[in-house]
Amino acid sequence: MKNWLRSRPARMLAGALCAGLVATWAVGKVLDKREESRRDQSEVARMTDKMKTVCVGRFLIDVPERAEIELAQARIDGFDIATFNETEEDFQKRVADRESQIKAKPDWRGGDKNLESAREITTDSGLAGKIFIHSRTVEEGTQGNGLGGVERYRDEGVTTEALVHGHGISIDLFFEDRNPDLIEDLPRLIKQLVANPDNRTPTEPGFCMNRAYVRDPLGADQREQIMMLGRLPDHPDVEFMFIVSAGLKPEPHGVLARNEAADEALSMADRTRITRLRAAPREIGGLNGEELAELVVEKNEARGHSFWWEVNGTENNVFVPHVVFRMSTGNGNRKPVPSSLSDGAALGMWDKISASIRLRSVEPVASRAIDAPTTPLGTYASAGESCPESGWWLCGDGGNGIGVLGGQRQYIKKGDLMPQALLLPQPSLWERMRGLQPSYESKNRTSWKLVDHRARKRLESPLPLAKATAPPGTAVEVGIPDGADGTRAAIGTFSSTGIACPASGWWRCEESHALDGTRWFAQGSLLPPATFAVAPGIFGNASGAPQAIQRRSAWRLMRLAGAADQAAISSTASVELPSSLRDV
Repeated sequence: MKNWLRSRPARMLAGALCAGLVATWAVGKVLDKREESRRDQSEVARMTDKMKTVCVGRFLIDVPERAEIELAQARIDGFDIATFNETEEDFQKRVADRESQIKAKPDWRGGDKNLESAREITTDSGLAGKIFIHSRTVEEGTQGNGLGGVERYRDEGVTTEALVHGHGISIDLFFEDRNPDLIEDLPRLIKQLVANPDNRTPTEPGFCMNRAYVRDPLGADQREQIMMLGRLPDHPDVEFMFIVSAGLKPEPHGVLARNEAADEALSMADRTRITRLRAAPREIGGLNGEELAELVVEKNEARGHSFWWEVNGTENNVFVPHVVFRMSTGNGNRKPVPSSLSDGAALGMWDKISASIRLRSVEPVASRAIDAPTTPLGTYASAGESCPESGWWLCGDGGNGIGVLGGQRQYIKKGDLMPQALLLPQPSLWERMRGLQPSYESKNRTSWKLVDHRARKRLESPLPLAKATAPPGTAVEVGIPDGADGTRAAIGTFSSTGIACPASGWWRCEESHALDGTRWFAQGSLLPPATFAVAPGIFGNASGAPQAIQRRSAWRLMRLAGAADQAAISSTASVELPSSLRDV
């Protein structure tokens, strides 16, 4: 036998047999991998065969139809917002009980004035309820003034709370120890609330929460936030979490850098339990973020998965908020359990759901015609009369130290009754010490003047915007001249970057994520590109990285307006005008 193995033909035959066995084993492994991949794909296809869309803040995400979803921890402008089903009868009883409960508590002096205000409120969306101002806190004393002297201080706060109801939904808003000067923020926020019992995707711009949404405008400084939690009944160890928070200062380090630092703190034994599947930048829905995917073997030998996608966000743009989307497997009751999904199926599920994240369109589903305002600026209306035009109205009362409840300049909708102004004079020393604000109404009807047709205040862009330019050798018209055929450009007319502006007026940038908003351009000037804020880290960590980029955009005419119609054209015009017109 040994002699036979020493022969050359025998050795060749043995080598061929070994090679054949290895090849057979390798082919089997490949076939096993392919079969495993097919099973994973089939499993993901089965779980995601039917999907449903969930509106989370300003975002949409598609999840398996069987997923159990909860929207929680909604907060806007510091107000915690809770929504739930409730009958009208139960709501009215709860409001009465709450008012009695507040009244029963002593005020900060130990008296019986804990409830400072209780007023009813209704909205055009069908909500009605009460606003309570109560539980004032006062802290006063002396402190150093930094110059070697002593000064007195007095800090006050009040609890602002609202309970409203409509369409079978109750909405509670609560803010403890709020600045008393900001109490009018609550009724304004309530006016923007809309009940949404079936959690349908709204057809108007705004911020979604459970069973309700808030209509725009909302600013980044109001720090809107919401959380979505989800789980799969047929895979109870699989959980999702989607968090959206606007107006936050970006973190100095992204999720990848933070994870690297956390790994360095682990022992060598713990590091061997973690297998990194992905760790790289990833863009989803136009947002640049970072993705981290890991396989973790727990100490009880249970295998689980952790997926994380994060956008660091911006501090001044509600459309680029801080976003975190997470998915994990192997979640048990107080201890890890083996993942019910294989590595391939878990990755497939993660890719399917995460890729669906996108900003909800800020335009209504059905396009609406834009009607030019028919009431000219400067029109007057008196308290008690029907408002002739939606817009910003300037109160004729107040001034010289006398304030107006709700502000000297207020937005009033067409058809609403013009209000009688509640005037707020300066409190006396005695009233300030007691925390009281005097008020009175004029004997004469308040006069209001229409000063702006816009639905929101004009805000300065946080970054420089691209300017319109005048073509060489071409005169820029600042009036509203007729066209060659005697007609004017129609409201709603579209144009685009680089095209000569057809008419002087206010033009809206059609890129919803742009910083431009609505801007005034002179006829004949070349319409500029749109300006977009750049998410931190998109160009790396270079100190000179640009904060904004510009690209072509469509523009839409919202209102015809010549230079003579602009109150401060030198600060609002985006094209260099003749010096004789800059102070018009």
